[in-house]
Amino acid sequence: MQIKEKIEKSVEENKEQLIQYCRRLIDIPSVTGNEGAVQQEVSRIMTEIGMDIDMWEPDDREMRESSLFSETGESFNGRPVVVGGLHGTGGGKSLLVNGHVDVVNEYPREKWDSDPFHSVIRNGRIYGRGASDMKSGVAMALFAAKIIRDMGIVLKGDFTIVSVPGEENGGNGTVASVLRGYTDFDAAIYPEPTSNQIQPAHRGAAFWRVYIEGKASHGGTKYQGVSAVEKGMKIARALEELEWKRHREICSKHPMYGDYPLSAPVTLGIFRGGQFTSGVPETCILEGCIEYVPGEASRDVCKSLEGAVWEACRGDEWLLTHKPRVEWFGLRYEPSETDPHHPFVKTAEGCYREMLGRDPEINGFEAGTDMRVLANNFGVPGIMFGPGDIAMAHAPNEYVEIGKLVEAAKVLLLLITEWCGWQEKKEGV
Repeated sequence: MQIKEKIEKSVEENKEQLIQYCRRLIDIPSVTGNEGAVQQEVSRIMTEIGMDIDMWEPDDREMRESSLFSETGESFNGRPVVVGGLHGTGGGKSLLVNGHVDVVNEYPREKWDSDPFHSVIRNGRIYGRGASDMKSGVAMALFAAKIIRDMGIVLKGDFTIVSVPGEENGGNGTVASVLRGYTDFDAAIYPEPTSNQIQPAHRGAAFWRVYIEGKASHGGTKYQGVSAVEKGMKIARALEELEWKRHREICSKHPMYGDYPLSAPVTLGIFRGGQFTSGVPETCILEGCIEYVPGEASRDVCKSLEGAVWEACRGDEWLLTHKPRVEWFGLRYEPSETDPHHPFVKTAEGCYREMLGRDPEINGFEAGTDMRVLANNFGVPGIMFGPGDIAMAHAPNEYVEIGKLVEAAKVLLLLITEWCGWQEKKEGV
C-alpha cells in the first residue's frame, strides 16, 4: 500500500478524533486577550501525542522593544505561546504550521442558533466560534501530528506546530515566537479559512479615520448650519470611487487577485455624527480600513486615500476652508506573497491533486495573516491552506464543514511526508 492510501485509510478510521480535537478547542472561549485556557488545552493535546513542547509567556518589555511589535495596549500575562515539535532524523526539509487560537467576540449573540462556545454538529458541520477561523486549522495540524505518530512514520525533516495568541489584533503571538528563535523553517503553512484553496499571497491593510467639521444649528434653521454628516457622505462616496479605481487600475492586475469581484476593498466600518435628531451635526467621524495587494507600498496606498479625501473637497467652499483631517491609527498589516512557482507551492499543489483527484484553486487570501512576519522578515516561503470558509469567519453561526476538514487533513499529511521526507519506524526502535 502506498503512503497516499495509508494516509487515506488512517484518516478515515480516525476522523472522529479530528472532530473531537476541533470541538475541544471550540468549547474553550478564547476571545483575543483570554487565550490562556485554550493554550493549556493545546499543550495537553500535544502531550497526548508525544510532541516535544515549548510553552512560555512572552515578556511584554522585550516584545515592545521589537520593531515587529504592534502596540495594542495588552499584556501577554497569562497568554502563552505553545510550540510542539516532531524532530526529524535529518536529511529532510523542515515544515512549520503556524495557527492562532484567539477568536473574535460572539456578538451579536442573539443571532446565534446555539451557544457559540459549545460546539454542536448539524448537517455535517461543526458550529461554534472559531470553527472556521481557525480552530479547525489548528486541530487539523494536531491531528496530522497524531496520525504521523500512530502510523509509525519517522520524518526526516522537523515538523513544528506553533500555536499563538493575539493574531486577531496584530499578530504579536507570532512575533513572540520569532523572538524566541522560531524562524528557521524551509516552508510554512497558515491554516486560515481558505475553503481548502492553496493561497500563497495575502493582502495588507491600514486603518484610517477622517474627522469632518461642520457648523451646528437647530434643525429648524438648518440653512444657518453646515451638516458634518452630509459632508461625511460626500467623503464616503469619494472613498467608494477610490475603491473601484484601485480595483480597475492596480489590484485586479495582481495574478493572485484578478478573479475576485473586488480585489482590495476600502471598507467604511464606522460612520458617526450628530447628537440630536433635530440638530445640524457639527462633527462627523468616519473610520475604516484600506486593503492592498503584494507589491504595493503602504505609503503610496495611504497617500491615495488622503488624495481621494482632498479631491472630494474640490468645489466645496466649506470643505476647502475646513479641511477634513485624516489620521492613521492602530494596526498596519503589510502584504506578503510566495512565488506560485516556488517548490513548496508546487509540492502542495501536487499533493492536493494526488490526494483529492482534482486541481486546487491557487489564488490570494482575502485578508491579512501572520505569514508576513516570517516571509517578509526571515524569507520563509508559505501558503494559507485550511478547511474553514472566510465568509464564516467572525460571523454568527460560524461553522466548518466536516468533509472539508477531513479532506484538508489528508492533503496536509501527504504534504508533510512529501516535503519533510519520511521512513517507516523500524521495529524495536
